[in-house]
Amino acid sequence: MKNLNLFLLPILILFNSAFLFSQDATFKVTGITGVAFIEKADKSLRVFRGSEIHNEYKLRTSSDSQAEITIAKNGNKIGNITVNENTILLVNPPIYKNADKDGKISLSLLEGYIKVNIQKDIGNIVEIHTANTSAIVRGTEFEVAFAENGSSIVLLSEGSVDIVTDEDKKVLSPKEAYIKTMDEESKIIKQNAESDPIVFLNRGEEISRANSVSTIENLINAMENISQEEGAYVSPLNNEAYNDKYINDMEMKRYRMLAANEGYYNTIIKLINLEPEKKIEMTAYARKSLALYGANQRAINKMNSAIIKNREKFDKIRKDFDVKIGASVPNQ
Repeated sequence: MKNLNLFLLPILILFNSAFLFSQDATFKVTGITGVAFIEKADKSLRVFRGSEIHNEYKLRTSSDSQAEITIAKNGNKIGNITVNENTILLVNPPIYKNADKDGKISLSLLEGYIKVNIQKDIGNIVEIHTANTSAIVRGTEFEVAFAENGSSIVLLSEGSVDIVTDEDKKVLSPKEAYIKTMDEESKIIKQNAESDPIVFLNRGEEISRANSVSTIENLINAMENISQEEGAYVSPLNNEAYNDKYINDMEMKRYRMLAANEGYYNTIIKLINLEPEKKIEMTAYARKSLALYGANQRAINKMNSAIIKNREKFDKIRKDFDVKIGASVPNQ
């Protein structure tokens, strides 16, 4: 029995570790037409009704396919996401254990188009990140698309959406659309035929494939900037006064960096595969993008560690402050 307990101990430790980092939120496929896959690294599983998408896994839909995801928190439905064809949606891992206890749910759109419907008055925050945009909602209907040329669009049906980028923060009103391009230009417009997500994606595809080599080079340049951004953000994060808002901004920045690294790399590989006659020329791009992907992942992990340390320090300072305030209040 003693040997059996020793054998089970590592398994229990692994199970408990996985539990600590698991989300209370669940993402279950409740509708599927066509073919879709759940992917992580070299794993790929066909999607069926009832399939669940866990942290760090992607849902990839193919042409002429669509998936419906039901989001639940502690067993209660809080919303749903329609994942349209040729779309890749990533369930983001929490930055630190039990991070989702504050009600935040984070996903990244790496390619394609989703419709999101979050129930009102549920107290949960849902974040949808692309490479250059974060959309934060508490209860509303909105759509997000990320095109091949690196442009993002967020369209709001009702309620309100907070839009956060590296440069600014805006509040989107119903029937408005927010557009952000890879060269950092942004604008809010009234929704019209041109802002339709399908039209937006088709236009992005036309632009990217008109000169795929140029697009690949632009995306590689964008990937090179990701690790440089980490250096700029981690340094002040370690030295400035601890501030809850600042740390929250860094958390979202970290998720955009992750979406950029995954999204840009995915598009580069797709464009490379469209040019089989340029195999020799494309090999160099494939190798460089893979090297950048690995370097960026290390930079993201470094930023992750800095955020965790500063969150812990800030929470301790806040706790100590609350204790002092409590001690200074006379008993009634």
